[in-house]
Amino acid sequence: MSNKSLAVERINYIFAFSILIISLYLFIRTGSFSFLFFLISSVAYIVVNYIFTYYKSKKPADLDQNSDRYEELNRTIIEQKEKIEEMEDELLSLHDALKIITSTFDLNTIMVYTCKLLSKYAECEWYYLCIVNESTGKLNYKYEYGEACTSEIDKNEIEEYLKEARDGVIDSIQIISDKIKGDTIIIPLSVSNEFVGAIYAGSTSVGSFSKVNFGFLESLANFTAISVKNAEMYNSIYTQKQEIEALYEQAAASNEELNAYIRELDETKVELAKKNNELTRYYSEIQYGYLQTVMSLANSIEAKDPYTRGHCQRVMEISCELARTLGLSENEISDLRYAAILHDIGKIGISAAILNKQGKLTDEEFDEIKKHPTIAYNILKDIEFLNNGLSGILQHHERYDGRGYPNGLKGSEICTFGRILCVADAFDAMTSDRPYRKGMAMEAAIEELKRCKGSQFDPEIVDVLVLMADGKDGGNEVM
Repeated sequence: MSNKSLAVERINYIFAFSILIISLYLFIRTGSFSFLFFLISSVAYIVVNYIFTYYKSKKPADLDQNSDRYEELNRTIIEQKEKIEEMEDELLSLHDALKIITSTFDLNTIMVYTCKLLSKYAECEWYYLCIVNESTGKLNYKYEYGEACTSEIDKNEIEEYLKEARDGVIDSIQIISDKIKGDTIIIPLSVSNEFVGAIYAGSTSVGSFSKVNFGFLESLANFTAISVKNAEMYNSIYTQKQEIEALYEQAAASNEELNAYIRELDETKVELAKKNNELTRYYSEIQYGYLQTVMSLANSIEAKDPYTRGHCQRVMEISCELARTLGLSENEISDLRYAAILHDIGKIGISAAILNKQGKLTDEEFDEIKKHPTIAYNILKDIEFLNNGLSGILQHHERYDGRGYPNGLKGSEICTFGRILCVADAFDAMTSDRPYRKGMAMEAAIEELKRCKGSQFDPEIVDVLVLMADGKDGGNEVM
């Protein structure tokens, strides 16, 4: 064997082993059956080349005699070599495609490069790339390349094929031939048995796809489907991120607005507290003014009837102690205090001659005296802060048995204030000096109250006053 032949054989072996190593590496990396095919072809080439070299070295005479056979074998080897080179080119193209379409999340970039490879290796003249819309489940004809327009494509045919592909009836590349329209190739795109879409391409020449390597197209379709899915996931996440950021900004703006409202409310609260303090002070001043007015009215009574001087003050003190022992509230006691101070204000309308008469009153004079609760009611009825005590003023001379005046009320018909004032007024009247008699001793007055309880006086209130007089409720200070 010449040195030249030996060099050629070595080059063939080096080339074959290079293809074998590259194919083995890419097959291990991707698991694609296309690279397995290259791997097997490389091994076959090495075996054939070895056999050829072996027989050439052992039987040179036979090889010379069978030159035709040698030439045929040589042509076969050259064809295999060309196929391997073609496969190597496709492999490198797939590698480049993998780098490009997996390095971007832009669907347009992915589709443009995919169509570029289809044009190079399948010689397609037009393309439709149909992507499934995840929200609606329908196909979007988003990517269209080539001279074929939508009106020339039977979309019903595409829909039918894609329905079958989605249902798992069709899961491989399909070629539809038409003598008029030419050949159409449909390449499904799927990831982990999930249908993503399809590449729908065509050529006006019949049989133009007969020499296309379907393994290459399937690998390209797998890469494209994975890239489309990744792009959709990325775009979905990016959209959600933008929505979250928008919501965060909206929430931040709302929070700032809420903080402004809170600050405004705090300022209003401080202002209201100031106003409340002012109103409280004004109310206290008004209450003090009311009290001064009441005391002036009470003094006017005493100025007209000097024998009753201090009577209203004492009735007020006794009434308030009775009310407190009976469990009335502080607001009720306050209303009762005003009613007690003013219970005899109606005597302003009674003649001073009658009020200061030394002897016993006639029936006509007593009838005049009995008018003073009604007169007092009419004088005070338009004063709002005295409204709660008016009934007590009007009814403080009603009797428990119904024989009192001015309306003859009895029992529970008489208000609580009226029943308290009746007992307190009678007790102080009995123990005070009058123009026509000397005041009774406290013990005698108590006995009189006991005798008249249930007829003139409320029994419960009389019992409380008796306890107070005995000192069991601290009432001695009042008495």
